[in-house]
Amino acid sequence: MNERVSTPTPCDSTREVYQAAKLAQKDMDTPRAEYLFKIPDPLIKPLYEMLTDVRDEPILHLVCNQLMIVIPSVLILYMYNRSHLLGLVYLALNYGLFLQRYMLTLHFTEHRPLFKQRYGVLNLIIPYVMCNFYGVPCGFYRLHHVVMHHVEDNASPGDLTSTEALQRDSFRHFVRYWVRFWLCTWVELPAYAARKGRYAQASLCVICAVAYWLAVSGLWRINWVATLWSLVVPFFVSTFALMFGNWSQHIFVDPDEPHNTYRSTYNCVACPDNVRTYNDGYHIIHHLNSRLHWSELPQRFIDILGAHDENDALVFRGIGFFDVGLLVFTRQLGKLATCIVPCGPRQAKRNHDEWVALLRHRLRPAQAKSSSSPDLRIKTS
Repeated sequence: MNERVSTPTPCDSTREVYQAAKLAQKDMDTPRAEYLFKIPDPLIKPLYEMLTDVRDEPILHLVCNQLMIVIPSVLILYMYNRSHLLGLVYLALNYGLFLQRYMLTLHFTEHRPLFKQRYGVLNLIIPYVMCNFYGVPCGFYRLHHVVMHHVEDNASPGDLTSTEALQRDSFRHFVRYWVRFWLCTWVELPAYAARKGRYAQASLCVICAVAYWLAVSGLWRINWVATLWSLVVPFFVSTFALMFGNWSQHIFVDPDEPHNTYRSTYNCVACPDNVRTYNDGYHIIHHLNSRLHWSELPQRFIDILGAHDENDALVFRGIGFFDVGLLVFTRQLGKLATCIVPCGPRQAKRNHDEWVALLRHRLRPAQAKSSSSPDLRIKTS
């Protein structure tokens, strides 16, 4: 998985392409950090043959880490704890250690099942058991992300969490976006599935929603403090994190070509998050082919650098999606522009001020096009 692959050299490609490829190579060469500790070989090796793809070994280690740590911790909360302080400590440790890792594990295993079909029941652990401890009601994520978000590709109004029609540097607009998600998704998501003729998925979504809230209310009667910190608070924290993540991933959308995948999101390369999140920073590549294995994302980026240059795609180095979102909300587009990596000779012609103008243009709502829009195309001699 970390085997070095060929990249362009200064003598057979431009300096810009070489630099972008070097940064992607760094993501391939850095040791994986998706799990906290490796399970001893005698215990884990029998499970390898169950994997759909042996390259998913890091996912297997993470799932085992969580089953060994999180499940016992939750049981202890319910059996012995009525202290808000201990509940807060549990939440902080669980989220600090696992939230980012788990969310991206859920993400990639919904696109590509972890276990082979004959062991299919094990594929329910991540989206139907562990999800509840990270504020994601079971039965919702696949319908929302795989079926809706990727099929609609952030296009409004089909994608209920589309960002293209919003002013994406407005925190007020983001708060409305987040509140709408956690308040309305219970109705909007199954309604979306029904409109698309996916009646089985719509029914499953409704059943899971009812079961989720029945379970929460029942557990509240048993130990309301433990339920508050293990289920209720995580729901609000995670919906905020998920929506801020999606908002940030699709914060730069070209209002002139909002449905061009190269211009409706961006890539983050050589970012510390990539080694903990299965190369999640390669978001353009993921939207171009959501079935591509996570270990192949950096190499595919290298392979199609020319297309990134031709389509004027945004690529940032050393920062992640949350960093991008925070820099936008704090009006630091100039600082953000210094992190842009040109993908070829066309983009290399653009200076710092022109990059800032491009970023500002791509924050505009997609329907706000006008004849006075600045010409931000790369000038060629």
